[in-house]
Amino acid sequence: MAFTPDFIDEVRSRITLSSLIGKRVKLIKKGRRQTGLCPFHNEKSPSFSVNDDEGYYHCFGCGAGGDAITYLRETEGLDFTEAVTRLAETAGVAIPDQRPVDPVKLARRQNVMDALTAAADFYKSQLATTNQAGPARAYLEDRAISDATKADFQLGYAPPSGLQAHMKAQGFTQEILLAAGLCGTSERDSSTYDYFRNRIIYPICNRQGAVIAFGARAMGDAMPKYLNSKDGPTFSKSAVLYGWQQARERVRRNLPLLVVEGYMDVIAVTAANVAGALAPLGTALTEQQIALIWKLHDEPVLCFDGDKAGQKAAMRAIERILPVLEPGKSVRIAVMPAGKDPDDILRHEGTDALKAIISTASSLTDALWARSAEDFRLDDPTSRAAFFQQLRDYVRTIGHSQTRQAYGDEIEHRIQSLRASLRGGASGTASLATGKRIRRPQTGAKARLSAMLSLLITHPERIADIYEDLAMVDFGRLAGDFRLEEIKKDMLDLVIHDPDLDAGALYHHLNEKGHSQILSDLFSNDMIARLGGHPRDMAIQKVGTLLDELLARLKR
Repeated sequence: MAFTPDFIDEVRSRITLSSLIGKRVKLIKKGRRQTGLCPFHNEKSPSFSVNDDEGYYHCFGCGAGGDAITYLRETEGLDFTEAVTRLAETAGVAIPDQRPVDPVKLARRQNVMDALTAAADFYKSQLATTNQAGPARAYLEDRAISDATKADFQLGYAPPSGLQAHMKAQGFTQEILLAAGLCGTSERDSSTYDYFRNRIIYPICNRQGAVIAFGARAMGDAMPKYLNSKDGPTFSKSAVLYGWQQARERVRRNLPLLVVEGYMDVIAVTAANVAGALAPLGTALTEQQIALIWKLHDEPVLCFDGDKAGQKAAMRAIERILPVLEPGKSVRIAVMPAGKDPDDILRHEGTDALKAIISTASSLTDALWARSAEDFRLDDPTSRAAFFQQLRDYVRTIGHSQTRQAYGDEIEHRIQSLRASLRGGASGTASLATGKRIRRPQTGAKARLSAMLSLLITHPERIADIYEDLAMVDFGRLAGDFRLEEIKKDMLDLVIHDPDLDAGALYHHLNEKGHSQILSDLFSNDMIARLGGHPRDMAIQKVGTLLDELLARLKR
């Protein structure tokens, strides 16, 4: 049901956030805030902060944050309505009248869920014990899929026949089997048949871990090669992602999140513990799926093949994502070698090769510029004008006004940089025509200045030592990114007004001032890799050494 904003606000006001979170996390009072070890990822030093006055929590390690509703949804896998209902019951707030639940529909849905669970058990047993499943077991062994991984993803095998008889012996009716998508009806004679036959089975689970559908790969020459359950009472492929529970566990361990194309990519990446991984179910990303991805990670990495088809898919994804962008939420784009997917990379080149691809993933802005530039001749005035117009048209599709303005400013800055370089001569034109490298002279400076900001925000006690040096340098001009100068100025102002600000409070205030996107960049996996670890985990001596080196280069 839909709750009114007034009702939700009343529920929030009745809940003390620290008492809710304190049931799972040991919190220690620190001024107006309480801190503890983050429940969303493993850590040794507390970076998780709870503010009862604002009703908000934030982890400066993994980036998790939200209110009481978000906390219940992320820790217990509840949807929005379930979380609000749970909080209302806890707070003693009466839930608005609801339309009566149809007990017949409720019972039918539960029967379908039970049938799917029983079918998953049948498929698992077939894979483990039958001779018919020999080719399926050989396929998985060739892909280096261990028994533990098979169990984790509940992999199975659908024999050429036998499911219907087994399920009916378990008490499931033909009507329920049809509703669950476990069998189909022949158009020729109306007879029923097992929907999945001679295929490896990939159970598709909801966020609570219950089986709601199946994906299947043909073992022989049957077409289509991959087959999914049809939409039904438990399943809508546009609203589900494969590998949710496994991805959530990896993200909580502070691993990056990849969005890949296939079941085996999800399984291989997860088993290698390189990252979390999710996959849409044979369709382009939908708005619902993008929202789900952002629940796990603020800046997931979308993986695409390096061939033309892969690049077209990347552009389609960018076009889908732009309208739903919001502060603090974005994506990066990783390009795989042509003809290879993450599973191929892991099996033939190893984990370091995939890590390298992830670390060099482009920002959304870089990818938008580069992909668009490929369709235009930047040395031709007419074509260049069309290029600028297309970029501006893309920016206009962004729904959130502040995010649209921020991206518009960035694109206009790049356009002006391109114009300036063109005025500088042919050499500038040649280097800028690649799109992504238009600011090559500034790339190194931006990386160094960004590293300095990451260290200072995490260790604000060092700001006073180099305050004058920082104030005299225009970070935006040197880096070619005005956002660095803006966040630097706000950082210095905040420390002047409150010299005792700790890292958590400084990050929070900068986020409130509208710097969420650049903060995400400053603490991205790429930046952490450049620094050799997260700044919060560094010894203060190492932090001082890095800052001294960066400051020396800045002065030069």
